[in-house]
This record gives sequence, structure tokens and C-alpha cells, in this order.
Amino acid sequence: MLKKWDVAPAPTDKNPSRHKLLIKGEMKDIFLIVKKLGSLCSRPEKTSGDFDFIIYLSKLEMDTMKKLKAVTAELSAPAPEEEAFGDEPAPFDAPKPKIKLSPEPAPAPAPVEQPKPAPAPAPVEQARPAPAPVEQPKPAPAPAPVEQPRPAPAPVEQPKPAPAPAPVEQPKPVPAPQPAPAPAPQPAPAPIPQPAALPPALPEIPAMAAAADNPAVTRPRTGMNFVPSATTRIKREDAAPTPEAAAATAAAAAAAAAPTASARIKAKWSMELPLIPTYSFQTLIAGSHNRFAHAAAMAVVENPGVIYNPLLVFGNPGTGKTHFVNSISYGLSASIGQSNIFVTDGIKLSKGVELAIKEGGIARLESMFSKVKVLIIDDVHMLMVSEENKKYLSKWLNDFVTQNKQIVVTSVFPPKSLAGLEDAVGFQFTQGWMVDLKIPGAQAYKAILGQLLQGRDIKLSEDEINGIFAGPLMPFNDVAKSLEAMKKLEKFVVNAMNSATHAQLLDTLLGFSETQVAGAVTDDEAQQAAAAQPGPMESAWFKWGLFYPKGMKREAQFALYSLRERAKELGLNTDWSQVFTEEYNSDELYGIPFKIGNYASERNVNGAIILGPQPTSALGAQEPEFRHITFKILDSFLVKGAWLSSEKLKSKAAYAKILMDLV
Repeated sequence: MLKKWDVAPAPTDKNPSRHKLLIKGEMKDIFLIVKKLGSLCSRPEKTSGDFDFIIYLSKLEMDTMKKLKAVTAELSAPAPEEEAFGDEPAPFDAPKPKIKLSPEPAPAPAPVEQPKPAPAPAPVEQARPAPAPVEQPKPAPAPAPVEQPRPAPAPVEQPKPAPAPAPVEQPKPVPAPQPAPAPAPQPAPAPIPQPAALPPALPEIPAMAAAADNPAVTRPRTGMNFVPSATTRIKREDAAPTPEAAAATAAAAAAAAAPTASARIKAKWSMELPLIPTYSFQTLIAGSHNRFAHAAAMAVVENPGVIYNPLLVFGNPGTGKTHFVNSISYGLSASIGQSNIFVTDGIKLSKGVELAIKEGGIARLESMFSKVKVLIIDDVHMLMVSEENKKYLSKWLNDFVTQNKQIVVTSVFPPKSLAGLEDAVGFQFTQGWMVDLKIPGAQAYKAILGQLLQGRDIKLSEDEINGIFAGPLMPFNDVAKSLEAMKKLEKFVVNAMNSATHAQLLDTLLGFSETQVAGAVTDDEAQQAAAAQPGPMESAWFKWGLFYPKGMKREAQFALYSLRERAKELGLNTDWSQVFTEEYNSDELYGIPFKIGNYASERNVNGAIILGPQPTSALGAQEPEFRHITFKILDSFLVKGAWLSSEKLKSKAAYAKILMDLV
């Protein structure tokens, strides 16, 4: 609630018409004011005395004053309880413990932009302001979206007197106090999802995304040693006691018990998210698609825990959220040290807490979080809240905000879709600053693409770049995976195809020159595939399994047969063992990705192939979202994932891509 406001002249030599807007209220009031006034505003700055914030206006005209009066009147009057972003139910409000992958995802909100933050309360050179979302889970007026204006810089304040309109003040009565920035945990009004719950439905994903989210990780971070990152999946083994161990004294056995429990936690689950050295602010290409997210991220690096806390960065898969996570972490490490930063994701954090509770390591985890100064959670929408881990997650998150320790979270979903998660965990991720990432324009796309090609030493002509990537606007996470697969293929077939160009190798994987890839499996093909199914090889080091939609067993057998034949054609005579073929229900909207991840982990496989659902099924209607979530979960279990669309059963390129994704 806006308590009072005032306007006073603040002219400079270059801008004698500049004014300052003084506000006594909360951060959510600032959101709406900046959104209404647009490019006239500077970045909001904290101030002392009778007012909480100050915003500089590049000019104050009659139209501006009308807008200002309208928005302040709206903020000063109590509003009826309503949903700020509409009446769509929150993803965590489902009556079942697992969260639904909705076949009709809610549209994402209009892109928003944010002003560049100030490192100090003193007036500084004005940055580019922009509308910001006014998202709070509590009742608040719902502003109508406005067109995002171009920002206009304002010069440094010089306190010269100048005539200006008389100050305007709205002496509205102060209503009930607003909730504190870090509310105490409250019981969730809806059933709390269990640990095996599926993340909520993803919004519709555009055909093009803006950044590669899953490149090869080259450097795990070791600053936090509760559950250090690992690059291979380690099997937990409980060895039988030896005669020497049985003869040991009770004191020696007790002393050995604690490290054994800790070692088992480390072996079962990696709680930290490994950092990617190539993802930094130096390699982040800024543009209109991410300019204000970049400004907010830099403000967090310069002044962690001040205004932008928590910072919520949201956007479709592939728009660069993981790049921002890494950039912020590396930026903060220079000032506060990497050991004071903990980077994780929703799956790793929630399941890691569950394991710590079961294995007796929760006290050590609590001690670690009490010392950490920055907590970064990628994909917070995939946080699995249970009765066991809720009290710890709620306490740590709220403690971070009340102690002015920085929290940064990313989400595929817009703020409105996180209301259910906020109720479940007892923490408001939307109480701080929120900024979205958009899809880059053609020029920015070419720049990012050129960076990806140069970093991998891949030579393509301009026509080849346009034909393979830029023409169809391939999502950047798919671009990165395709380039990595191409480099693997180049090593494997260097003798058989030593004259192949990079464009030809990409064609081998992507099949852009293929003409016949569709068509149903014939009876003869099905019989041939069924007769050639091999058994598992216990001695094989690399083990994998296949998941297929219910009712598509013969298509699954054909896929396995085609995969082996393609491996022979490429000369890949590796020692692999097929451990299982398991069906899933493509019409079941609850928990399939987690069932796939759990089953693959329990069977101790290195990789998993997923045959995509039928286009007519419930999951088939949103295959890209289903694929994205499944790969994220498999990655958390340290299991490689490969995808075969049911419409590409006869594509040789698809099987070559699967082989490269698994090796």
C-alpha cells in the first residue's frame, strides 16, 4: 500500500525540467509506478527520512501528472481480493500429490523489462527504466499491461532550484499492514506434493529459444562439500562385514560410523549444480531480449541482498537462464568467494534434503546453509515439497531474506504459476524483483550462433549456417547438443569419413537432406526386429534401457533393431548392454518424467532412450515440454538421455543422433 508520495524539482544543466518522485511504500508499489510511467523513470533508489524510495523523472508534463495521480490513487486505495494474473489455478493446487502436465498450458505474461540497479543510494547517472511486473501472491490491484517504451537516460542530479508544480500528496489512510518481505512459513492450503511429484505443466514453448541450457559440464564446483558434484554415477554398495571388522572394538566401529553415512549420501546424490566455465558475463550477449535481466543480475553482483532479493528470472526453456545462473555465481565469487555461494536446482535441493534427513546429515546441511551468503536455485519450479523437507526449505529461504542474504531463482513459469509452490513451501519467490528473458532477434541470434560455432571450432559457410540453423531458427539448446554430437561423431568416424565436412557430419545427425523418415512399421519389419532382440550383457560397462508408450511394443523393438544396425553402419562396435524395455502410459498426466528417472536410476543404467508419445495422446500434445522435463530429471540422476520421436522411426539420422547422445 502506498502511504504517501511527493514530487519536487531536481533540475540539472542538461535537463532543467527533471523532477524527483519521492515515495513511501513497498517495492511492489514501485513496480506499478515504473510500469505506468515507463521510460520517464530512472532506476528506483532507496532513500532515508520520510520516504523509502526516490525515482527521477526526465520531465513532468500534464499527461505524466495524470498518469501519476491515477496510479498513486490506485495504490493508495484498498483493493478487493483478486488474482493479479487471472483465475488460472496454480500448478501446485492439484488435488493429487503429483503435479499435472497440463495439455492446455497457460500463456506466458507479456515480456517485461527492468531498470538497471544502483550500487548506492546517492543519485547516479540514470539508467534505462522499464515496466516491471507487479506480482505478489497477496491481493493487489491488477494493472493493465502497457506497451514497453524505449528508455531515456537522465543526467546526474545537480540540486539547482527551479520552478515546478506544487508538491502533490495523497493523504490516504493507511490500511492493514503489509506482510513482511520474508513471511513465516504457513500451512499450505492445498495438498502438498510428495517427493515423487512431477513439476507443473510447462507453458507453450516457442519454436526458437535463446540460449543453450545443457552443454557439457567441464568443471564441478567444490566450495561446498556436503554433497560434492560428480561427473559419473556411483553405485552404493554395502559390503558384508569382514572377520577383521567383526573383531574390531566397539569404539572403533562408532568412530567409523559417521564418515560412512556421509560417504553414502555423497555416493547417492549430488546436491550442487556444477558450474560451466564458459558461461559468464563476458560470454553473455546482451540485447533487447535480456537487457534488463542483465542489469538486475549485475546489481546482484555489485550489491547482493539489497533491493533485488530474491531475484526471479523466468523464461521459456533455452532463453539463457542457466547462463545467468553461472554468470551471477562467477561474478559474486570475485567479491565474496565461491565458498559463500551455493548453486543447485529444484530437484537436487529438495531430494538432497530428503536424503540428508534419512541419512542423518541434516545438521551438517543446516550448518552449511547458515554460513552461505548466496543461494542460487535453477529451475525452482521443479522443487519437490514434502512433509519431511518443507520445514527446512521454508526456514532456510526465509532466513536468507531476513538476514539480507541473496537468493536468485530461475523458473520456466511466469510468476503467477508459482503461487501454489509458494504456499507449499511457505516462502514468496515473487516478493522481490522479477524479470523475464525473451527470444532474441535475428541479429542477436546470429551473434550467439557464431559464438557457439567458434567455441567448438566448427567451420560452416554462411549458406550452411542459414540452411541448418538460422533459417529454421533452431532453439539454441538444440543447437548446442547437435554441435556436441557432431564433434563426437567426427572422432568416431574419422577413418571412415575422413573427407566429410562439418556440414555433412551435421546432416548425418540431423537428416536435413532425408526425404523418407515417416511411415508405419510393416509386419515384415516388426517380425525381423522381434527375431533379432539380444539379451543383456552383464559384462558390458555401458548399460542403457528404453522407455516406450503403452501399445507401441513392436515400434520399440523396431527402434532397438534399427539402432544396432545404424551403429554397425557407423562402425561403432562398442560394448553396450540393453538392460530393459519399459512402457509408460502416454495418456497419464501425472508423474511420468519422475517415474522414468526413478526407474532408470534403480536399474543402474548409464543412459535411457525415450520413444516419444503418440501425437494423439495427452503427452503427445505437449511433447517438447515432456521431453524438457524428462531430460532435466534424468540429468539430476546422472543418466544420459536420448529422444526418438515416434514420427522418425525410420530416420537414420535420428538413430545416429541417439548414439552420439549416449556415448
